[in-house]
Amino acid sequence: MRGAKDVKYFLMGVSVILILWVGTFFLMLD
Repeated sequence: MRGAKDVKYFLMGVSVILILWVGTFFLMLD
């Protein structure tokens, strides 16, 4: 199933971007 694999990579990319965004947000709060 190619679709499921694409969705997995897409979710992985989104989670990495979210973690980076939240990290920079907390750094700016300090």
